[in-house]
Amino acid sequence: MQSPTLGIASGLAAAAFMSLSYLLSRQHGLAQPAGRRESAAERLLVQSHLLMGIVCVPALVAVWPGRMPPVRDLVPALLAAAGFYLVGQMIMFHLLRRLEASRLTPFLGLKIFILAAIVAAVLGQSLTGRQWLAVALSVSATALLQKTSGSLPARAFGLMLAACLCFALADLCIVRLIDLLSTGCGLDRLRAGGLAMLLNYAVCGGICGFVILVAPFSPLKSLRATDPIAADWSAAGRYAVTWLVSMALLYTCFAITGAVFGNVIQSTRGMMSIIIGAALAHLGWHELEQRVDREALLRRLGAAVLMTVAIAVYALK
Repeated sequence: MQSPTLGIASGLAAAAFMSLSYLLSRQHGLAQPAGRRESAAERLLVQSHLLMGIVCVPALVAVWPGRMPPVRDLVPALLAAAGFYLVGQMIMFHLLRRLEASRLTPFLGLKIFILAAIVAAVLGQSLTGRQWLAVALSVSATALLQKTSGSLPARAFGLMLAACLCFALADLCIVRLIDLLSTGCGLDRLRAGGLAMLLNYAVCGGICGFVILVAPFSPLKSLRATDPIAADWSAAGRYAVTWLVSMALLYTCFAITGAVFGNVIQSTRGMMSIIIGAALAHLGWHELEQRVDREALLRRLGAAVLMTVAIAVYALK
C-alpha cells in the first residue's frame, strides 16, 4: 500500500507546478515586443495545447480500452469539457498579461460558489448546511481579497468570474465524461479519470492544431499572430511541460488520497502563488510581481487560507 504522505506531497507539488505555469504565462506575455504583446496569450494557449495534444495522442493509443461508450453520448461531453476549459484558460492567460499571478490565483476558489449555484439553481439539487457555510466562507474570502492592496479592478474581477464559470462547467462535463467511461469501458474511476484527461488534452490539441492551420487565412489579428516563431514555441514547450507535470502529479495524488481530498490539496495553489510572488518581488522581479507591504501580504495569505478552508468544508464529509 502506498504511503498517504506520497499522495499529499504529490498534490502539493501539483499545486506548485500550476502556480509556476501561470507565472510562465505572465513572463512570456511581458517579454513580447509591443507589436506582438496583444496576441501573446492566444499564441501561448494555442501552441502549448497543440504540444500537449501531440504528447497525449500516443499515450491515448497505448491505453485505449477494448470498448467505448456510444459516440452520441461521449462526443458532446468531451467537446464541452475541452471547449469550456480552453475558454477559461484563454481568459486566465489574458488576465495574466495584465495582473500578477498572486493576485489572480486565489480567486479560482470562487469556482466552489459557482458550482454551488449551478447545482442548486440549474440542476435542482439542494445543498446541505455545511455546503452553504462553505459558500459563505468563499464569499468572505473574496471580499477580504478585494480589500487587500492590489485588489482586482471591476473588469478583471468580472473576467475572473467568467473564467471560474468556464472551469466549473468544464469540471461538470469531465465528471460526466468519467461516468461514461467508467460504465461504458468497465474501468474503475481512477483509470477512467486518466483516460478522460488524455482524451481532453488530445481534443484540445486537435482544436488548437486546427486554429494554427486556419490562422493564415483568418481576418482576426490574434489568430494570424500564431505564425511560428522559435521563442514562442520555446515558451509554449516550457508551459506545456509544466502543466502536464502538474496533471501527472495531481492524478498521482488522486490515486493515493482520492479525488476529493486531492482537490482540497490542489486548492492550496492560491497560497503558493502568493508565497512565490512575494519571493519573486523580494528578489527584484518586479515586472512579474509587485512588492506589497507586510500587512497586505498577510491579509492576502489569510484570505487564500480562508478560501482553502471553504473548499475543504464544501468537499470533505
